[in-house]
Amino acid sequence: MLKDFQKHINKELLQLEKGLIHSVKSDVDLATEVSFYILKSGGKRIRPTIAILIAYALGYKGKELITLSSAIELLHTATLIHDDVVDESDIRRGKKSIHKKWDNAHGVLVGDFVYSKAFQLMASLNNKEIIKTLANSTNKISEGEVLQLKLIESNKLREEDYYEIIGRKTAELFKASALSAALLSNANNKLVEASGNFAFSLGMVFQLRDDLLDYSGNKEITGKITGKDFMEGKVTLPLIKAFEFSSPKDLKFLNEAFKRRDRNDLEKIINLFNECGSMEYVENITEEYSKKCLDFLLNLPDSHFRDSLKDIVLNMKKRIN
Repeated sequence: MLKDFQKHINKELLQLEKGLIHSVKSDVDLATEVSFYILKSGGKRIRPTIAILIAYALGYKGKELITLSSAIELLHTATLIHDDVVDESDIRRGKKSIHKKWDNAHGVLVGDFVYSKAFQLMASLNNKEIIKTLANSTNKISEGEVLQLKLIESNKLREEDYYEIIGRKTAELFKASALSAALLSNANNKLVEASGNFAFSLGMVFQLRDDLLDYSGNKEITGKITGKDFMEGKVTLPLIKAFEFSSPKDLKFLNEAFKRRDRNDLEKIINLFNECGSMEYVENITEEYSKKCLDFLLNLPDSHFRDSLKDIVLNMKKRIN
């Protein structure tokens, strides 16, 4: 279902859906079947939406925008498939994850297949700077995955490490979506930079809100089981700050609970997060990044496309899924 901020690009998003389905068709039926499964399971299409809105806000008139947007969404889809294998996640968008429905081999190999399809689309673009931007972004995302693995294994994940990881894993592709769209539009350097900074900050808001929802969301709305990150051993900012803010007694419980990962502890954990101020702290950080988004947007020409980008920020602040 389209969001209000997508109403001005309804036609383009329909073209995107058709393009995505066409792009992952393969002579190998299984590759097509598994790729269709994840692509048709929904998703907000927020990254291609950003690309399309940025391009139109900067006056783009060409014919490569859907190709670019499709490549961006396929890059995102491939990272999701691989993430689920690494994290051993059972659910994705309210459905069984690929590795759960099939197995790990399917998840890894189909993830690679979707990546390759994204790069085929990227290679068809005329602007080499766009290809370079998306390739660099893909590399940074992969580095973020490795960095997260390294820091989790060392049990030394700090707040600054958290920002580094989500900056690479989430905000980087938001940024690349906007940068590549601005480059496609032949925008000047100031507008390219402002577009990238806007989208990077928006990506940070998106992930911060996602991590908050893990401890406050409604499964029926989010499609995500409450406490999923905690049960999988993921160290996110609400948990990092809870370790910092908790009393010695609560800290002892939190450490024990994180080791045993018993779902029966979750209600007490969530109450602890709220009482110690951890959730409020993350809300405030989210608000700071939201303000940065709006400030960067002021550099773009006034239009209803810029208004839609502003609506994304406002929608993200009150995001419930």
